[in-house]
Amino acid sequence: MIKPAIKKIYVVLAKQRDEADLEMLCRTLSGLFSYVNLTSNLYLVAGNLTESMPQIERIQKEVGKFLKTNLFARLYLHFVHSAPLTTVKEIDYYFRYYYQSLKRGAGEFDREGFIHQEVPRLILLPVISPDNRAESASLIGLFNALKSIFMLPCLYLDRSTFFLAQDKNLLTCTEKVYFGNGDSREPAEIACNLFYQDLLDESLAKLASKAVFMSGPCPTSLIVSAKNGKIYCCMDAFRKNESLTDIYGKSADELMELYYEHNNSKRDCLGCRRRTAEFFAVLSPIRNASPVF
Repeated sequence: MIKPAIKKIYVVLAKQRDEADLEMLCRTLSGLFSYVNLTSNLYLVAGNLTESMPQIERIQKEVGKFLKTNLFARLYLHFVHSAPLTTVKEIDYYFRYYYQSLKRGAGEFDREGFIHQEVPRLILLPVISPDNRAESASLIGLFNALKSIFMLPCLYLDRSTFFLAQDKNLLTCTEKVYFGNGDSREPAEIACNLFYQDLLDESLAKLASKAVFMSGPCPTSLIVSAKNGKIYCCMDAFRKNESLTDIYGKSADELMELYYEHNNSKRDCLGCRRRTAEFFAVLSPIRNASPVF
């Protein structure tokens, strides 16, 4: 039996209850990293950066440990959060106390990339979800500052912030734009929209390559909920609250055995692709540049 490598792990963060919860989450993720492919994506979806920063920094350290012992691996770390930034002072605070701190944590891999003249093996992509008071000029200033320290800024827009997509200057300095069909900024809802857009991109790539059959499974993904300590095999299962199991007292090997067992069972991936297309079909016809990863 061919066991596919995991391409994406989505971690839906919640308010940290105690240090033991964070340690359990980090131990689980550290074990799961051994099952990812050589170039994979980790999404940390938070409510706000202030509350979730300790968790993000701790998980980034675990990513660093994994990359140090797996020298051929590369990981794209997306930290997704709301950002009610409306003044220059607020933007400067976020940049200096949050983004620069995370960038310093990746400094070893930046130096490694510079020495070998290659793309760093740890790439940080902040995905910012602004509120409807945000101004394009302020976001452009922040995004240019992020790019100056080689962080790749992304934008998450929902129905209340679609107006920001009208500014071509903002889109030009944005690595990727994600769209949500609604106006909820709950981490679980944002995680679903990120997954579905990636699934749509993958489906469109299949069509562009003239692939006739679309019945193959969705890209191999795992969803970990820090709120209830459960793990899910795909986003459809997450939405239906059909977890594989919880993460407590189980090794990564045990979790993955459950995943592979479920992966061989019948899954309506074609139906999920259809629902994804219908989901985004009702959005405004705003074209976005193709993703680079």
